[in-house]
Amino acid sequence: MASINEIRKAILEVSGNPETGVVAEYASKWAEAIAALDSDVPHTAAKDVSSENADNAGPILNGPSKEIRITKPAEKR
Repeated sequence: MASINEIRKAILEVSGNPETGVVAEYASKWAEAIAALDSDVPHTAAKDVSSENADNAGPILNGPSKEIRITKPAEKR
């Protein structure tokens, strides 16, 4: 398997060697995650949303919010 630096260089080369932007910012993290695919140690760079932001996690962790349907108009004409 390629080293993390080789993977990072390959990511930057295929994307046109950007100096700024999302690819330039995350190329190192992507390279670490790709290198971790072949290792026995799992990659733990991703944040655990359930423990940090359980209140702000949205429908993924808390389930969908209850849907309220209005079947009759509130006013009379």
